[in-house]
Amino acid sequence: MTKIPVKIVELTSPSGKSAVDVMIDVYDYNEVDNAQEKIKNFKIKYFELVKKAEKLFFGSNLDKTRTKNLSSSTCWKLGNLFRKFDDDIKNNFIITNYAEALERDFGRSSRYIRELIIFSKLFEKKEISDEIPMAIYRALVWKKNQLDEIGILEKEKKRLMKMGKEKKYPGREEYKIELINAIKSAQSKSRGK
Repeated sequence: MTKIPVKIVELTSPSGKSAVDVMIDVYDYNEVDNAQEKIKNFKIKYFELVKKAEKLFFGSNLDKTRTKNLSSSTCWKLGNLFRKFDDDIKNNFIITNYAEALERDFGRSSRYIRELIIFSKLFEKKEISDEIPMAIYRALVWKKNQLDEIGILEKEKKRLMKMGKEKKYPGREEYKIELINAIKSAQSKSRGK
């Protein structure tokens, strides 16, 4: 067996107390050398991720209610945290209910977490400006593949960073239209060659 399939579940005791735990199917358990040790190490990594991410998501908000707007730099830190966790476990584990666990443990969709991961890969920490709302960065993330295919991703990143430095950036919807137009323009130029 190359990767160990694990499931992150919430268990409730007869007294009503809930706790998150990591499980492995009994059939898989028998096929894994040192399964107990490997699962223990995975749990440590996952719960460390949860602790660090909760601190970034919720700060000192003990009720863990959804925060309104996280700064772009905080979103980058979150994406980087999830990216490092994914890189750390990807060769040894597959989380069979990862999307469900992320939504339960962080109150965010797995799509949102994936976007944060892409964002942290796309930009270096020093390239992030809190002057630019995360919604605008996310618009770029959504169009990343198209921009990359036509060779204008780096140009668009630089344009966005310049807008942040000058504190002159469009609203999200306007920026989405700008990206669509940039893609169409680059595609029509490449067809004209």
